[in-house]
Amino acid sequence: MRPIVLKGKKVSLGILLKEDLGKSWEWFNERSTVRHLFNSAHFTLPEEEDEFYEELKKNKDKMPTFAVIENETGKLVGIAGFNWVNYQARWGEILYYLAPDERGKGYGTEAVKLLCEYAFRHLNLRKVWAKVHEDNTPSIRVLEKNGFTLSGRFREHVWSDGRYIDELIYERFAGNHNYLIKTN
Repeated sequence: MRPIVLKGKKVSLGILLKEDLGKSWEWFNERSTVRHLFNSAHFTLPEEEDEFYEELKKNKDKMPTFAVIENETGKLVGIAGFNWVNYQARWGEILYYLAPDERGKGYGTEAVKLLCEYAFRHLNLRKVWAKVHEDNTPSIRVLEKNGFTLSGRFREHVWSDGRYIDELIYERFAGNHNYLIKTN
């Protein structure tokens, strides 16, 4: 049985298990996922998932990463966590991605809500932030529904699919208690 860290209405954040790596690798390499996280040329090899998991084990305080679990079925539907946490400055950069067939169901919005709760209530962070490509409208909506605001733009920062894309920076401070508000 997988330990659950935080439970929402639709999804929960659970402990990422080694057996989750195959699905995570598959989703991460899916073109619709990776082009919004890095660029269209990026890919990883299966062995890199094992290295990623080992790095998470060594740095779980700096990079807490969770399985996103659908509550009704217990099915793994995504990955969510922190690229890194800076405890001195008290901020964390979040990351999240869902299985392609699980998008558009509100799971991403709730997973980010739970990440904010984890950051502010359990890690005592004062700010969380995320990078998002300007053409990733669904992810921008997820962030904005969770009280994030646009704070910066790297113009023509990413080369993907034969064109330059702006990378946007969204942030949310702990004083913005939207994680206590329903996200539906």
